[in-house]
Order: sequence, then C-alpha cells, then structure tokens
Amino acid sequence: MSIMSTLSKSTLVRSSYEGVLEAGFIPRRAFAHFFINDAGLKSQIHLQNYYSFFFPDTLTAATATVWLHDHSGKQIAKKSFEVAPFGQLYLGIEDLLGEDIPMEGMVYVDLKPPRIIRKQMKTLPNVLGAEANTPFWVSYRDANENYMYVHSIESYRGKVFGAIWPISAKLANAAPQRNEWSSWRLLDVNLLDELQVVVMNHSHVPGETSLTVFDQNNNKIWSQELQLNPRESNRIQIPTQEISRWKSLAEVTEVRIGLSQLMTSNGKPYVLMRYGGGPLSMHHG
Repeated sequence: MSIMSTLSKSTLVRSSYEGVLEAGFIPRRAFAHFFINDAGLKSQIHLQNYYSFFFPDTLTAATATVWLHDHSGKQIAKKSFEVAPFGQLYLGIEDLLGEDIPMEGMVYVDLKPPRIIRKQMKTLPNVLGAEANTPFWVSYRDANENYMYVHSIESYRGKVFGAIWPISAKLANAAPQRNEWSSWRLLDVNLLDELQVVVMNHSHVPGETSLTVFDQNNNKIWSQELQLNPRESNRIQIPTQEISRWKSLAEVTEVRIGLSQLMTSNGKPYVLMRYGGGPLSMHHG
C-alpha cells in the first residue's frame, strides 16, 4: 500500500502531513533476506551507508539494526551497528549471535539516518510520496569458497520505521497482497543435479501456498502444500529421485517453479540449483 493511498483527499491533511515529512519523519521499510548457516552454506550480510551518497556534504554515521529469525519465524537476535560515512559492514553469524551455530531463517535490516540527515530529506523531490528503504546484499558460500550473491527484493511488511503514528501503524498493519506467481526461468532437466526452493513469508500474518514444478509446457509434474507463519522461511529440497524421474521422461526437457500465491507482493522464492556436479547457484524466482 502506498503512502499516498493512506491519506485523505483533504488539502489540509495533505499539507499537514507534508510538514511532518519535511521535519524528517519519512517512513522506512526494512528489507529482508534468507540467512543460512547450515547445510554446507554460510551467509554474510553486506551493508552500506548509502545516505552518504545522497548527502555527501554531511559525513555522519548511520545506525543499522538487524533482526534475525529462525526458520519458524521466532526472533533469535536483535543487534545494532554503526556504519561509518561511505562505510560498509560485513556481518556473519558470529556477529549476530556471538557464536557459530547451525540455523537458517529470515534477516531484516533497518538503516536509520542520523537526525541531521533526516532534516535534509525535505529536499527530496515529491516529498509527499517519499519512502525510504534499506536494500542490502547477502552472500552465500560453501566450504570450497564458492560464492553466490543475491540482492534484496522484498521488505518485512510487519514494521514501518521513521513515520509518525498513525501512518506507521496503518502501513505496517495493511493486509499483504497475495497473488499467483510462476518463474520465467526454465531450468535444463538433463543438467540438473539438485534443486532447492526457499519460500518465505515476509508478512506479519500466516498464510498457505502450494509450491509447484511445471515442465516447459506448463504441465504440473510435482507439488507440495506449505503453511507459513509470519517471518517463516521454509527450504524445500526436491527429492533427487523426483529429478531422476523427470530425466526419464522424454517429454520433459525443462522445468520452472511456481507458487499458488506469494505471501507478499514481491516475496519471490530463492531457488538453489546444482548443474553437472558443479557448485550451487542461486537466484530469485
């Protein structure tokens, strides 16, 4: 839901809200990622103080707050870090939990600008529709130091930072948009050795969906029903015998992934693949 759609058409209301935004109370959404320290993979969060890029004359540190949830959606860590002007942070499991333990789940990050930066945000064009996001990257590496990088594409929808009440409450509590989705990527079955799909619920309410594998002609060849708690991450490994069955079918040459509904408007799954005995690769949907 956009900020503009939450406002009354009243000129007085819009003018008052514009004054609030110019005072620095611009809504921020915390982008979310899949985080894993298990199954032969390790994750590392890559954060940047991008406020320095937009306001280079004000060299001030920003505060990054990181929330880590396990696969069921339960919060297991919350920690804040200072990010220097034009600086970067690389955070692993030890930085968040203080120890190297097996886990996987959702991580989301809010990058809070310093007060002096917030006051300068009134210079942004179309301030009435302004919303700040906190995109970041996560790297995934295996024991042989093979790396995969994925950028964030969806925020956690259950929290909004920086805005005044009731705008923050209205945006945070808005019902998630849930629509059917299927990937445009076709995967070559003959080269496919392994296939995993990570389905996440970026919203604050539970939901259900069906994970389906289609062939190149959109025929359903495998599916599994899923129930997801808020912030839950479910990593499904397609059975190897199922992949072998696809290879035995002359009419199946390529496959694609689909969900009966995403848990949020852009909460696409992560797809991990292994081709021809090589390292894992990963992409969004």
